[in-house]
Amino acid sequence: MATKIALFSDVHGNLAALNAFYASSKQLGATEYWFLGDLFGPGDGAQALWDKMQVINPTVKIRGNWDDFFLNCQANHDQIAKCEQKIAHRLTSYTKTRQAIAAWPLHLEKRVNGVYFGLSHNLPTHNYGDSLSVRADNQALAALFADNRQPCDVAIYAHIHHPTMRYVDLHACSNAKKLEKDYNYNQADERLVLNIGSVGMPFDRPACHRLENRAEFLLLTIKEDGTLTPDFKRVAYQ
Repeated sequence: MATKIALFSDVHGNLAALNAFYASSKQLGATEYWFLGDLFGPGDGAQALWDKMQVINPTVKIRGNWDDFFLNCQANHDQIAKCEQKIAHRLTSYTKTRQAIAAWPLHLEKRVNGVYFGLSHNLPTHNYGDSLSVRADNQALAALFADNRQPCDVAIYAHIHHPTMRYVDLHACSNAKKLEKDYNYNQADERLVLNIGSVGMPFDRPACHRLENRAEFLLLTIKEDGTLTPDFKRVAYQ
């Protein structure tokens, strides 16, 4: 039996977008949810947003950079901290919510129907920065498969707010200076890299979907034999 997983991230306080995503994913038959970070701010969703997350009940919850902003907002005084402080004050229990988010890891590796996934908000070691943007080269993407993630078949991340599907050849990255003019594809070590876009604040062009009020997510179907189908979704909301 195939497994259908809805992956979502970068809600950024947008409750209407989160509601639209969840309704659409249920209609499409998602049976499991993976969240890759950035729940609160700069949008004003607070307790109702948190309550909705409990309903969705993701089996994977990764900590993004805006989640760290939320965790540290009481100790900082910049504009992002002030934004997160307003959200914290509108929660039924900031302390309990903070404790729950603080327990989310920076990365997680999961195997489904024989396919090994590496999940992170940005890089496995840190959830901020621009190294994995749409301008990233293969060498940068190869970092998603470094160290104990070398066995991963697929790396999935968030953070850049651009739905993306790319391949990276780890053999080519590690032997860049030794590659022959006519590349021997028998030596290729290609891995799939997916970015799931943003539920609440998409950045992708030419049409800026954030202005169009369309939430982005990834519906991942994994058959029993490991056949993988990534389906990028956009759903309108009011």
